[in-house]
Amino acid sequence: MEDMKTFLGQLYSADEVAKMLNIEMVTCYKWLNEGRIKAMKLGGSLWRIREADLRAFVEQSIIEGRR
Repeated sequence: MEDMKTFLGQLYSADEVAKMLNIEMVTCYKWLNEGRIKAMKLGGSLWRIREADLRAFVEQSIIEGRR
């Protein structure tokens, strides 16, 4: 099997995503819980967001902003 980084791509924590998007942690967790940002929840409270899913979220947000 491929190594996990090759299989999943880069993974980011909720804190890293909040900093990259320049949003508050509470907003990031809200969007994660609502499913606006696709993510994996590990161990009950630990979120990991794939780079591809974050990129898709940003691209969709840009498209929606143009409407």
